[in-house]
Amino acid sequence: MRSAIVVMVAALLGVGCGSRSETGSAASKDPVLARWRFVGGQTLRGQSNAPVVRDVMSLPEATGIGSRLGTNLTRLILDRIPGSRGRAVEGQLYPLVQAVLDHESAGEITASGWVVAIRAGDLPAAAMGQALALLPRPGGAAAPAMLVTNGWWMAASSPTALAKSAALPAATPGSVLNGDFDLPALFGAGHEALPSVNLSVGTSNATVRTSATLKFAKAPLGELEGWKVPDDFIRDPIIRFSALRGAGPLIDSVEWLRTLAGGAGPGQVVSWAQSGVTFRNWFAVPVEDTAGRIEKIHSNLQPYFGTTNDPGRYTGRLVVNSNRSAVTVFDLKACFPMVGAVKQNGQSFLLTSFIPGEKSDRRIPAELLGQINRTNLAFYEWEITGESARNWNVLAQFNQLSQRRAPNPIGAKAFRWMLATTPKLGNAVTQLERRTPTEYLFTRKSDIGFNGLELVLLTRWIDDGFPILAGKVPALSPPLPVKP
Repeated sequence: MRSAIVVMVAALLGVGCGSRSETGSAASKDPVLARWRFVGGQTLRGQSNAPVVRDVMSLPEATGIGSRLGTNLTRLILDRIPGSRGRAVEGQLYPLVQAVLDHESAGEITASGWVVAIRAGDLPAAAMGQALALLPRPGGAAAPAMLVTNGWWMAASSPTALAKSAALPAATPGSVLNGDFDLPALFGAGHEALPSVNLSVGTSNATVRTSATLKFAKAPLGELEGWKVPDDFIRDPIIRFSALRGAGPLIDSVEWLRTLAGGAGPGQVVSWAQSGVTFRNWFAVPVEDTAGRIEKIHSNLQPYFGTTNDPGRYTGRLVVNSNRSAVTVFDLKACFPMVGAVKQNGQSFLLTSFIPGEKSDRRIPAELLGQINRTNLAFYEWEITGESARNWNVLAQFNQLSQRRAPNPIGAKAFRWMLATTPKLGNAVTQLERRTPTEYLFTRKSDIGFNGLELVLLTRWIDDGFPILAGKVPALSPPLPVKP
């Protein structure tokens, strides 16, 4: 599940960090970078409260996914340890990473050391010792400390740190993962915009429930102005609807979003998708001076498409019409992406599309639009996750092809697992509520903890090893065996 994987990655990466960001508690003499309790993959495969999680982890196509995930995480961790020998020692660290993924575990990482406990008393001592020797030992401990007691294998950066194992987080009924994670400190320089996270992932009534308090050093979003939704253009049947406000600072901070905005970051982004034919995705932003922005977007994008004699990064022919109401990419076989100007009730929007939508007299359900009408709501998304994932996957594959790059191999393990998983996935609702300008509450109800876009990105990372936050994993190298 996404939430469990992301924070466990962050926690495991923390063993390579020697500094701490300002987002943690400055008053603490030994600030906590990460603290968690995780039920482990073996328990997830038997979850009665989350049958879809159990089913998708038990699919024949899931075979080998855990090994691939463990390999990529191993390489990611080694990439973060100063002075690491990388690939030369990945086989030594892999058994420890796989044990944390497979078994129930608890742990804590602080500025002065780390401690981890795994409910598997029969872990091979020699292999675990080799793995621990690769991890930093703050404070200059001669060797890591290990202990096996009451069915638990425990290890720490020093005997003093091992004594902290008695205070590790306790198990909570129905919980999959809970903990605290100082992401700026864990991922290091360049990731100061990430929040510190208090996370809880649990299961009940056949649903995965995710809740996280996010605390930022700097406000990530702007003011939450009144919603501006071009609902005249949103027609059923839809499979996804999302709305974000306060988006200006976020758009301004990402180069490719600035390129597509054609000016200062718009305050809102509304997105939706239709079922059936692929490429039925739309993104709308409320702006003024649409002609000026479209001219700027055309200018921004031209270098990516090159000229007749000097092809650019993307295939296709970029054209802006005479009245500056649309910029379109022609000469593509599958679709024709366009950014165009539309207007509703006196409000102008830039509308990005890839193909005409299904003609329908059915407007977006009023009940769905009503979900966003809350004072402090910054983001809302409803989707049918299985269909949404297939929809996002087409866009991801098309992006590869339009850059003259091969799409994901059809036989790639995680890709095949995703295709087998999507028919089982139903509704997911995600919300982000602003408590203060720097503190937000994230909640989600879903079948497996992912939304469709996250599922596509996760499977791409497992198969291809594309960069994820602080690390890079080489593509499509063979995974290590589950049991060396």
